[in-house]
Formats: sequence, C-alpha cells, structure tokens
Amino acid sequence: MALAAPGSTVEGYGYVGVWAKDAAGCAAIVAPTATDFAVITVSTFRNGPSASFGNFKKLVDGKTTLSMGGANGQKTVAVEQTAPDAITVDGTALVRCTP
Repeated sequence: MALAAPGSTVEGYGYVGVWAKDAAGCAAIVAPTATDFAVITVSTFRNGPSASFGNFKKLVDGKTTLSMGGANGQKTVAVEQTAPDAITVDGTALVRCTP
C-alpha cells in the first residue's frame, strides 16, 4: 500500500495524499497496471506509471485546478475535496488511503 502524509487543511492543501476508489485500490497502487488512483503532493501528481510536476495551488472553496507537465506533456486536473478523506479528480470519486 502506498502512503503519504495528508496535507494541511488549514493551509488549503487537504487534497495532498494518496487516494484510490476504495481500500482494494489503495493496496494495488504499487502495481504497474493500477488504475483509478492519485498520489498528490504540493508539486507532483501521479495517476499512472509517470509523475507530472507543477506548483500546485491551495483549495479555494474546496476546489483547485492542478496545472502540470512531465513525460506525458502538459495537462490540467480538476480537484475537489468533498470531505477530509474524500476528493474527486476530474469527476472521479476517490477516498484517502490510510494504514
């Protein structure tokens, strides 16, 4: 299982962490064929085998857009935090992975 410390909700980075569709998805993130997950830091986003890099903004009214680039080119991802342990990434609901 992949784990990361959650970001500070006070500072607007509650979306930082490791996310998947469910607990089984959390356990599978390390597999090269894993899908439906996101690993987010304040400067990296990964939802596949390669990470993309950016300078991510804090949430405003529970939402932000991550603009990034990497081996797969430039892209943006819409993030909405719906609860402390729940986000959507481009409309896909994910839960926080915890030990």
